[in-house]
Amino acid sequence: MKRALLYILTTVFLLCAFSWQADAQYATDSFSFDSDISDIRESILPDFHYTYDDWLQYGPAALMVGLKAGGYESRSSWGRMFVSDVFSVGAMAVTVNGLKYTIKRTRPDGSRHNSFPSGHTATAFMTATMLHKEYGWRSPWFSIGGYTAAAVTGVSRLLNNKHWMTDIAAGAAIGIGSVHLGYFITDKIFGEKGLAESFIEPSFHYDPTQKHYVAELIFGQRFVIGAEGQKQMGTIPVRGGLAGISTDIPLIPGAGLTARASASSMTYAAGSTLPMYSTLAGGYWNFHFARILEFQTHLMAGCSWMNGNSGIDLAAGVSLSLITDSNFKIKAFADFESLDFGRTSPWMNTFVVGWSSAWFW
Repeated sequence: MKRALLYILTTVFLLCAFSWQADAQYATDSFSFDSDISDIRESILPDFHYTYDDWLQYGPAALMVGLKAGGYESRSSWGRMFVSDVFSVGAMAVTVNGLKYTIKRTRPDGSRHNSFPSGHTATAFMTATMLHKEYGWRSPWFSIGGYTAAAVTGVSRLLNNKHWMTDIAAGAAIGIGSVHLGYFITDKIFGEKGLAESFIEPSFHYDPTQKHYVAELIFGQRFVIGAEGQKQMGTIPVRGGLAGISTDIPLIPGAGLTARASASSMTYAAGSTLPMYSTLAGGYWNFHFARILEFQTHLMAGCSWMNGNSGIDLAAGVSLSLITDSNFKIKAFADFESLDFGRTSPWMNTFVVGWSSAWFW
C-alpha cells in the first residue's frame, strides 16, 4: 500500500510540474526542452507518419486478456480485475481529458489545441501497468515487454509530430499513476477476495551486491560552451536536444561496461538545425544508498557524425537514479561532452542534462 501511495504522490508531483510548463507554452520558445527534442525529429525524420501507435497502445491489455482467457493464472479474478481496470480507466480518462481541454496546448503540427497530455501514451502506460500488476509477479519480462510497447507508443507520438516531449512524459505518469490508484481502491474494497491462491505480492527488492543489466531510453538538452561571438558567427552551434538508447553490462556488481547511441539536434544562431549522431562506450561505477537511490559515474569515448564530418567524442558524467520498482528506475544525468570534427578550433565543449527511463534485470 505504501508503494501505491508513493506512485500516486509522485504522479501528482510530476503532473503539476509538467502542467505548469505546458500551460506556459514553452513549446513555442526556441530555447525550450520541448522544441530542442522536436528539432531532432524535424532534422532526421521530418516525413515520419505512421498510424501503428493507434493500436499499439492497446497491445499490453490485449496480451493480458489473452493470457487470462487462455487459462494462465493472473493476480485477480475476472471480476476483481474488471473493477480494478474500470477505476484505472476512469481516473486516466478524467485526468487526461480534463487537462487537454483546460490547458488547450497546441500540437506540434498545429492540427489541434489538445496536445497536453498525450492520450495515446497515457493509455499505453495504463495498459502496460495493468499487465505488470496482473502478470509481473510471475515474470519480470511481462512488465518489461509491456512497458517497452508503451515507450514505443510514446516515441511514435513524437515522431508523428503529434505531441511535445512533456506531453509524453505527463501521459506516462498519468497512465502509471491511474492504475496504482485503481488497484489501491479495489484492494481496499475487496481485501483478499478474488486474489489467486498462488499470488504473492512482489516486495520491493534491489540487491546492489548482484549484477544488474540495464537498458535505458534517454532524452536531454545540450548546451554548447563557447564564446558568444563564435555562436553568432555560426562557427559553433548554440544548443540542441538529445535522444538515444543506452545499456549497462555489469562485469562485477556495481561496475561494468556502458554504451550509448544517440541522435542530437544542433541549432545555430541563424535558426538552422543540423542532425548529429553519436556512439559512445566506456565504463560505469555505481554507488547505492538510501535503499531506493543510486549514484553513478561514467566515462565514455566514441565517434560522432555531423554535416558530413566525423570526429572524436569524449564524455564524462554523473547520474542519480530513483529505483521505483524491482525492475524499473528513473534517472537524472549531467554529462560534459567534448567533440572534435577537425576544424580550426577543434574541440567543441558541451554540457548535456537530461533524464532517462531504465529497465533492469
